[in-house]
Amino acid sequence: MTGLKKMIGLPVMLNGKTGGTVVRGVLTADGRSLKGIVIRGGLQGPRWLGRDQITLIGRLSVIATGKPGRLPRDADYRLFRVSDPEGTRLGIVTDALMNEETLRVAALEISGGPLDDLTDGRWYATAYQVRPGAGGGHVTVLSPRKEVDSR
Repeated sequence: MTGLKKMIGLPVMLNGKTGGTVVRGVLTADGRSLKGIVIRGGLQGPRWLGRDQITLIGRLSVIATGKPGRLPRDADYRLFRVSDPEGTRLGIVTDALMNEETLRVAALEISGGPLDDLTDGRWYATAYQVRPGAGGGHVTVLSPRKEVDSR
Protein backbone atom coordinates (compact mmCIF):
# COMPACT_ATOMS: atom_id res chain seq x y z
CA MET A 1 0.00 0.00 0.00
CA THR A 2 1.08 3.52 -0.71
CA GLY A 3 -0.55 6.90 -0.32
CA LEU A 4 -1.00 9.79 -2.72
CA LYS A 5 1.12 11.94 -0.40
CA LYS A 6 4.02 9.46 -0.52
CA MET A 7 4.07 9.71 -4.32
CA ILE A 8 4.79 13.44 -4.31
CA GLY A 9 8.40 14.08 -5.31
CA LEU A 10 9.10 10.54 -6.56
CA PRO A 11 11.10 10.39 -9.79
CA VAL A 12 9.21 9.07 -12.81
CA MET A 13 11.02 6.60 -15.05
CA LEU A 14 9.60 6.89 -18.58
CA ASN A 15 10.74 4.21 -21.02
CA GLY A 16 13.91 3.68 -18.96
CA LYS A 17 14.80 7.39 -18.63
CA THR A 18 14.02 9.96 -15.96
CA GLY A 19 10.95 11.89 -17.10
CA GLY A 20 10.46 14.21 -14.13
CA THR A 21 8.97 14.02 -10.65
CA VAL A 22 5.44 13.49 -9.36
CA VAL A 23 3.61 16.71 -8.47
CA ARG A 24 0.35 15.02 -7.42
CA GLY A 25 -1.89 12.05 -8.02
CA VAL A 26 -5.47 12.47 -9.24
CA LEU A 27 -8.29 10.08 -8.35
CA THR A 28 -11.27 9.17 -10.50
CA ALA A 29 -14.53 11.01 -9.80
CA ASP A 30 -15.85 8.08 -7.74
CA GLY A 31 -12.68 8.02 -5.60
CA ARG A 32 -12.07 4.30 -6.20
CA SER A 33 -8.88 4.36 -8.28
CA LEU A 34 -6.03 6.49 -9.55
CA LYS A 35 -6.89 8.38 -12.75
CA GLY A 36 -3.34 9.56 -13.41
CA ILE A 37 -0.46 11.66 -12.14
CA VAL A 38 0.78 15.16 -12.82
CA ILE A 39 4.55 15.30 -13.39
CA ARG A 40 7.04 18.10 -13.85
CA GLY A 41 10.56 17.95 -15.18
CA GLY A 42 13.11 20.32 -16.62
CA LEU A 43 11.87 23.53 -18.20
CA GLN A 44 8.57 22.06 -19.29
CA GLY A 45 5.33 22.79 -17.50
CA PRO A 46 3.23 20.17 -15.78
CA ARG A 47 2.39 17.10 -17.88
CA TRP A 48 -0.05 14.20 -17.51
CA LEU A 49 0.45 10.46 -17.29
CA GLY A 50 -2.78 8.50 -17.40
CA ARG A 51 -3.50 5.35 -15.42
CA ASP A 52 -2.90 3.15 -18.46
CA GLN A 53 0.66 4.51 -18.79
CA ILE A 54 1.64 3.75 -15.17
CA THR A 55 3.22 0.32 -14.81
CA LEU A 56 4.15 0.39 -11.13
CA ILE A 57 4.36 2.77 -8.20
CA GLY A 58 7.36 1.79 -6.10
CA ARG A 59 8.87 3.14 -2.92
CA LEU A 60 11.64 4.95 -4.77
CA SER A 61 10.13 5.75 -8.17
CA VAL A 62 7.16 5.50 -10.50
CA ILE A 63 7.65 3.38 -13.60
CA ALA A 64 5.66 4.43 -16.67
CA THR A 65 5.62 4.08 -20.43
CA GLY A 66 4.63 6.27 -23.34
CA LYS A 67 4.79 10.01 -23.75
CA PRO A 68 3.29 12.46 -21.22
CA GLY A 69 0.41 14.54 -22.51
CA ARG A 70 -1.48 17.71 -21.70
CA LEU A 71 -3.31 18.02 -18.42
CA PRO A 72 -7.00 17.11 -18.59
CA ARG A 73 -9.54 19.69 -17.41
CA ASP A 74 -10.21 17.79 -14.19
CA ALA A 75 -6.53 17.35 -13.21
CA ASP A 76 -7.14 19.45 -10.08
CA TYR A 77 -10.00 17.19 -8.87
CA ARG A 78 -9.71 16.34 -5.16
CA LEU A 79 -11.79 14.65 -2.52
CA PHE A 80 -12.36 17.07 0.32
CA ARG A 81 -15.34 17.28 2.66
CA VAL A 82 -16.43 14.14 4.57
CA SER A 83 -19.81 13.57 6.23
CA ASP A 84 -21.90 10.69 7.54
CA PRO A 85 -25.17 9.56 5.87
CA GLU A 86 -27.18 12.04 7.98
CA GLY A 87 -25.06 14.95 6.74
CA THR A 88 -23.02 15.55 9.89
CA ARG A 89 -19.58 16.87 8.96
CA LEU A 90 -16.82 14.46 10.02
CA GLY A 91 -13.72 16.08 8.56
CA ILE A 92 -11.68 16.20 5.37
CA VAL A 93 -9.81 13.68 3.22
CA THR A 94 -6.06 14.03 3.80
CA ASP A 95 -4.78 11.04 1.80
CA ALA A 96 -5.83 7.98 -0.17
CA LEU A 97 -4.19 4.60 0.37
CA MET A 98 -3.96 2.44 -2.73
CA ASN A 99 -2.48 -0.74 -4.09
CA GLU A 100 0.74 0.01 -6.01
CA GLU A 101 0.06 -2.55 -8.75
CA THR A 102 -3.71 -2.30 -9.35
CA LEU A 103 -3.91 1.45 -8.58
CA ARG A 104 -7.21 0.84 -6.74
CA VAL A 105 -7.99 2.86 -3.58
CA ALA A 106 -8.22 0.69 -0.45
CA ALA A 107 -9.08 3.45 2.04
CA LEU A 108 -9.33 7.20 2.50
CA GLU A 109 -7.45 8.85 5.37
CA ILE A 110 -9.79 11.22 7.24
CA SER A 111 -8.82 14.08 9.55
CA GLY A 112 -11.35 15.59 11.94
CA GLY A 113 -9.15 18.67 12.40
CA PRO A 114 -5.89 19.52 14.19
CA LEU A 115 -7.24 19.00 17.70
CA ASP A 116 -8.95 15.71 16.82
CA ASP A 117 -5.75 14.53 15.11
CA LEU A 118 -3.86 15.07 18.37
CA THR A 119 -6.42 13.44 20.63
CA ASP A 120 -7.92 10.66 18.48
CA GLY A 121 -5.60 10.44 15.47
CA ARG A 122 -6.61 10.19 11.85
CA TRP A 123 -8.81 7.33 10.73
CA TYR A 124 -9.49 5.36 7.56
CA ALA A 125 -12.75 4.94 5.69
CA THR A 126 -13.14 1.88 3.48
CA ALA A 127 -16.91 2.08 2.89
CA TYR A 128 -17.75 5.39 1.26
CA GLN A 129 -19.52 7.07 -1.63
CA VAL A 130 -18.39 10.16 -3.51
CA ARG A 131 -20.70 12.82 -4.92
CA PRO A 132 -18.65 14.66 -7.57
CA GLY A 133 -18.92 18.42 -7.71
CA ALA A 134 -17.16 21.35 -9.30
CA GLY A 135 -13.47 21.00 -8.48
CA GLY A 136 -13.88 18.31 -5.83
CA GLY A 137 -15.85 15.44 -4.45
CA HIS A 138 -17.96 15.22 -1.29
CA VAL A 139 -17.37 11.93 0.55
CA THR A 140 -20.13 10.21 2.52
CA VAL A 141 -18.82 7.58 4.93
CA LEU A 142 -21.17 4.60 5.08
CA SER A 143 -19.72 2.84 8.13
CA PRO A 144 -18.55 4.24 11.49
CA ARG A 145 -14.91 4.78 12.36
CA LYS A 146 -12.97 1.57 12.68
CA GLU A 147 -9.25 2.21 12.50
CA VAL A 148 -7.34 4.94 14.24
CA ASP A 149 -3.94 6.06 13.03
CA SER A 150 -1.88 7.46 15.91
CA ARG A 151 0.65 9.37 13.80
